[in-house]
Amino acid sequence: MDRFEEAKLKIKDAVDLPEMIQGFVALTRRGRYFVGLCPFHAEKTPSFTVYPETQHFKCYGCGKAGDAFSFLMEREGLSFREAMEQLADEHQIDLEGVFGSGKGRPRAPKIDFHGALSQVRDFFSAYLKGPDGRVGREYLADRDLLEAIDDFHIGLHPAMPGALRRFADQRKLPIDVLVQAGVLGRDGRREPLLGRVIFPIVDERDRVVGFGGRILPGEVDDRRPKYINSPESPWFNKRRVLYGLRQAKTAGTRKIVVVEGYTDVIACHLVGLTGTVATLGTALTLDHAKMLSRYATDGVVLLFDGDRAGRQAAERAFRELVHTDLSVRVALLPEGRDPADLCVDGDGAETGLQRVIDTAPDALTMWFRLLRQRLDLTVDADVQRAAAECGQILGEVTNPARREALQRNMSRHLGISEGALQPGKPRRRREDPDEAPMDRPASAPVRRRPPTKFEEADCDLVACALIEPGILERPEFLELRGVGFVTPRMNDVFDWIAASREAGADSVDAMAKFVMARAGEDDAMRRFLAECIDRSRRVRDVDGTFLTLRQGRQFHYAREQAQQVRMRLNQALADGDRELADQLTEHYMTLLRKSRDPDPEPN
Repeated sequence: MDRFEEAKLKIKDAVDLPEMIQGFVALTRRGRYFVGLCPFHAEKTPSFTVYPETQHFKCYGCGKAGDAFSFLMEREGLSFREAMEQLADEHQIDLEGVFGSGKGRPRAPKIDFHGALSQVRDFFSAYLKGPDGRVGREYLADRDLLEAIDDFHIGLHPAMPGALRRFADQRKLPIDVLVQAGVLGRDGRREPLLGRVIFPIVDERDRVVGFGGRILPGEVDDRRPKYINSPESPWFNKRRVLYGLRQAKTAGTRKIVVVEGYTDVIACHLVGLTGTVATLGTALTLDHAKMLSRYATDGVVLLFDGDRAGRQAAERAFRELVHTDLSVRVALLPEGRDPADLCVDGDGAETGLQRVIDTAPDALTMWFRLLRQRLDLTVDADVQRAAAECGQILGEVTNPARREALQRNMSRHLGISEGALQPGKPRRRREDPDEAPMDRPASAPVRRRPPTKFEEADCDLVACALIEPGILERPEFLELRGVGFVTPRMNDVFDWIAASREAGADSVDAMAKFVMARAGEDDAMRRFLAECIDRSRRVRDVDGTFLTLRQGRQFHYAREQAQQVRMRLNQALADGDRELADQLTEHYMTLLRKSRDPDPEPN
C-alpha cells in the first residue's frame, strides 16, 4: 500500500462521519443510522441518511452519496486534496510526502491555538452567566439578545484587571497566543477587552479564531472605541471570516444576508433570518465572496446603512463582486436605522427587515441607482462620465462571457449601444478632483522613491509570486504567512494574485493589471506594486530567490521576536517574577541563536 492510500485510510478510520456532518445539519438517530434534512437540496421531509458502520452517506431525495471526503468536497466546494488536508489537520494526521516530492502539507502546529482560545471563550461565557455578570446580562436583555447567549457563546470580560491572566496561568495557556489574539497586551499583562461584552469569532469550521468586545453603555466616552476586534494573526484573517457563518451553515440556510455588526447578526437569527452574517471591520472581499459561493445557492443580499458611508460601501461592494458568479442583491436601510431596529419594529421581521430583503434590487441596478444620485444621465456629458466609469469596471473583468453580459446590461442602463461602451476606456476628466482617483487607468505610472533594503525583499517576494503563482501554495510559503513573516500589505497582494488566477489571469501582465486595479486609490500600495512589477521582469531564478528571501525573513523575524522577549524579560525581573524570567531567558537565547545571520541587516 502506498503512502497516499495509507494516509487516506488512516483519515477515514479517524473520522466519525455522523459527528462531522452534524457540524452542518442536525441528525436524528434511527436505530443503526442517522437521518436529517439534506444539506445539498431543499426538502421538508428528511431523506438524508448517514450510516456509521460503513462511514458513508446517501440522500434518497437528490441521490448524492459518498464518504467524508466527498461530503466536504460537495458541501464546502473543496478539491479532494483540500478535503484530505482539512480532515488530516483536524485529526492530527501527518501528510508529509503524501503528495509527492516531500511537498505535502506542513506539519500540524505543536501549539493548539484554537483550543487555547476556546478555553478563553468559555471563561468569558461562564463569567457572564455567573453572579458578577449581571451588568452584561442587563445589556443583552435591553437589546432582546439574551436567548442567543448559548448559541453564540456570548461572554463578559471581568472588569477587575488580572482575572484573565490568572486564569491563563492556572490553565497554562500559551501567553503568546493570547497576545496575538488581542485578549492580552504586548506585555502579556494588560487586558484590552477589560469590562466589555465579548462576542467570540469562529470560522466556518467552528474553531475560535478571535474575539470582538463591545463597551457597556454606561462606560461610553470619546476616549474608548465602542468595539474592538482581535488583530489579525496566523489563524485569523478578517478578509476570510464571516461572523455568524457557522450558525448559517448549521441551519442549512441557502440565502445569505450580509450585515455590518455582531448584534445585527444575532438579532436577525433570533427572528428566524438564520442566513445572516457580518464582515469584521472590513469591506466585502473576494475571499468572502468565495466563501459565500459555497453556501449561498439561493443568492446573497447585502444590507447597508442608508447614509453616505452606506452608499459608498454599496458601490465598493459591487466593484468587488463584479468578478464573481454570485447572484447578489443590495438593499439600503432607512437612514438612521439598523437591521436590529427593523427586527423588532411593528409586527417584527416579516413586515420590517424581511420586506427590505425581499424587495432588494440586483447589485447592478442598485449601482446605477446610486450612480444617478451623482450623475444626471439625461445630460450627455454625464453619460460620457458614466460610460467611462463603466468601461473601467469592464476592463477589470477577465471572464469574457461575464464581461460581455455586463457590457450588455450596462449599455441598457445608460441607453447607449454596446459598441459605444468599451472595456478599459480611460476617463479624461482629470480636472475634477472628485473624479481624479477613478480616472487613473490601472497602468498609469506611479512616482516611486528608492525602497529600503527590507522593502526590496518584500518586493522581490511579491515578484516571485507574480512570476510563479504556484509558490503561494507551497508549504514553506504557507509557513511564512502562517507565523507572521509577511506584512499585512503583502498578505493583501498575495490574496489579489490568487484572486487574479481564479478570475482567469494567465500572465504576469494580466495579474499585474488585476492587482493594480485592486489597489484603487491607495497611492502607497500602488507605488509598492509598481516596484514589485518592475522587479518581476528582473528575477531569473524564482526558487533560488525565494530560498534566500525566506532565510533572510526568518533571521529578521527572530531578531524582532528577541527584542520583544527581552522587553518582557526586563519587566519580569523588575516585578521579581523569577520563574517567568527564567522561562523568558531560555526563549530569548533560543531566538538569538535563530537570528545568527551570516550577513545581518544593520538595525
